[in-house]
Amino acid sequence: MQTYEIRDPIFGFIVINDWEREIINHPAFQRLRRIRQLSLSDMVFPGSTHSRFEHSLGVMHVATKMYENIILRRADYLKRQLNYNDSGLQRDKVLVRLAALLHDIGHAPFSHATEELMEKKPEQKDKHYNHEDYSIAIIKFILKDIIENHKLNQNYGIKAEEVCSLLDKSSSFNRTLIWRNLISSQLDADRADYLLRDSYHSGVNYGKFDLERLLTTLSVVDDPETGGPIIAVEEGGCHAAEGLITARYQMFTQVYFHHTRRAYDCHAAEAIKTLLVKERGVGTFPSPTSKENVEEYLRWDDWKVNGLIHSGAAGLHGEIILKRNHYRCVDATNEVPKAEELTEMEEICKHFQEEIGFIDEADKSWYQLGSEDIAIVRNGGKFKEEKVEPLSHLSTVVKGLVPIKQKRIYVPVERKDEMKEKIKKYRMKGNIKKYREDFRNGKN
Repeated sequence: MQTYEIRDPIFGFIVINDWEREIINHPAFQRLRRIRQLSLSDMVFPGSTHSRFEHSLGVMHVATKMYENIILRRADYLKRQLNYNDSGLQRDKVLVRLAALLHDIGHAPFSHATEELMEKKPEQKDKHYNHEDYSIAIIKFILKDIIENHKLNQNYGIKAEEVCSLLDKSSSFNRTLIWRNLISSQLDADRADYLLRDSYHSGVNYGKFDLERLLTTLSVVDDPETGGPIIAVEEGGCHAAEGLITARYQMFTQVYFHHTRRAYDCHAAEAIKTLLVKERGVGTFPSPTSKENVEEYLRWDDWKVNGLIHSGAAGLHGEIILKRNHYRCVDATNEVPKAEELTEMEEICKHFQEEIGFIDEADKSWYQLGSEDIAIVRNGGKFKEEKVEPLSHLSTVVKGLVPIKQKRIYVPVERKDEMKEKIKKYRMKGNIKKYREDFRNGKN
């Protein structure tokens, strides 16, 4: 089997085989070269022009290292508890690599910034399709043949549906689901790569953590709640896991939720919505429900959008992007606001709703800080029995992290000073004080 090396700025060389090379060379995957990892973040961090293409290669590399370290330390457990043999473990390694490689193939132009332009699911009208749904559809409709019928797959018999099962959180597909945590979890190859990669390209140090220590302490154990196997970190890697969590927290506050970067996310979404209405008649991407829809979706990438923005077809927000004349933040809560502060902001937004450009909220950002617990394996007692505890029980640092709930108001740049003054005067008139009193008395 011939192998190839791809030079990577984060990991040095990433090794691929003929099968993976053929998938990477497919137009659906090559499109990721034309999808920015961090949307228009280069408007703030000029170096952050990296793509989903290099990130996907990095995730495959890290997922492989994670898998290999788990097998090195816990093969006996997997054979005893899940009836694996050596050939089964080798097959799942191939499966993990394919899923990691393809996990982001469904991203829309400007990545997460335009995910709100995906149609709502007919069975869940309050939820939109997301990029994972498109990744699954692309694998099923576009890449099935190249996955299932490649000559190297004769040894494994891997089906496209199995690759999809590691990306689909609602799927139930035998023992291989244990490896889904390597693709999507609090301890996955995805965030391990994007923290290091986004930090590097953005020119900041916030995303750095001890990946090597984390890799050498990965394990798989019985979940004390369900009894099923889960991926965990041995006690010696507790601080490395802590470092991963704090790196993500800092990258969120300093890069992903940066006030100007978020403004451009909003402008990008509005510009592409204008383009979709002109081309499709509706302001959403085609749903991932048919091969025809998926093929139409794949024709949208950053290059196409940037060309249309440059031509003037993207309306007001396209022009704002072109001239870098973004809306400015004129008011914001603290990162972790108290209930009264949020109530105050809500009243201001309500009062000035006709004059506000847009409102941004941390908990509606596509880069979010969710549950931060990672399972830690502790060996206690004279019989060295394994005990599993959440990281937050062992780390005061992680336990003390509070989700960001900041809310911001943006207006056109020419109205920035005027709106700041209006909001200031509104606060001084006592309206907010009265609203707070009503809040305390349960009248709001």
